[in-house]
Amino acid sequence: MMTEATKHVVSREGVDLAVRDHGGTGATVVLLHGGGRTMDDWRPVAPLLAAAGLRVLTADLRGHGASSPALWSWPDAIADLTAVIDRLGLGEPAVAGHSLGGIVAALWATRRPRCPLAVNLDGHTNPTGPFDLDAGAARAAGRTMRRFLEEEVRRAGDPALARLVAELGSLDLFATYRAARCPLVVVQSEGTDLEELLPPEVAAAFAAYRRGFARELAAVADATPLLSVVDVPTGHDVHLQAPDRVAGLILDRLAPGRDGYRPASR
Repeated sequence: MMTEATKHVVSREGVDLAVRDHGGTGATVVLLHGGGRTMDDWRPVAPLLAAAGLRVLTADLRGHGASSPALWSWPDAIADLTAVIDRLGLGEPAVAGHSLGGIVAALWATRRPRCPLAVNLDGHTNPTGPFDLDAGAARAAGRTMRRFLEEEVRRAGDPALARLVAELGSLDLFATYRAARCPLVVVQSEGTDLEELLPPEVAAAFAAYRRGFARELAAVADATPLLSVVDVPTGHDVHLQAPDRVAGLILDRLAPGRDGYRPASR
């Protein structure tokens, strides 16, 4: 059973980052939420990890929840996570994230070879390719997705969203996966909940993107020893729809050792 969390605020370059430390004396895991969400998303999973002996921390990303408003960039997100870990003396924790937070976890895996585990729960960059289509249809699908994203940004009129979409578009996620320096697990949802919310033409392009991405991800995983891919029959919110599965995935890779927990062998 989890005790009441201790709240912390870690400040970095004028941005206050809200953190909750749920206690525990075993291996440490930091949990990061998705875009437009907060650390509260991890409430179904955190108690399961804590009950198994892990020390669990959750954090609000910059510009989200109780953290300060701030424009997004990948270097800033990594620096924010570094500040949280260093200021709270967490050593080399496992890092798991959903969606936007999952991409941060994947980037973390390229920088911290001593990290015992990084987990990306269905985090994707802009869905502008690859597509499981012939060349002409793929170009058309790319135009459809780019127009859709541009219209959504224009309609929102939010500089922070425009910056986030631009940052997502700048990142090569496959190159990130190939550069993993510690065990990295990518969890891929099989549900169609996101495309069901889209206009028909956009939904068709998005479905082709999901197929194309899955194909390319499998090829990258085959060539990248530290990368594992897990398919789950849920929608995008994997941790909310299958908290037991997500907790088990993390715990299975953090095996008991003499000094609490150590990374499990693949």
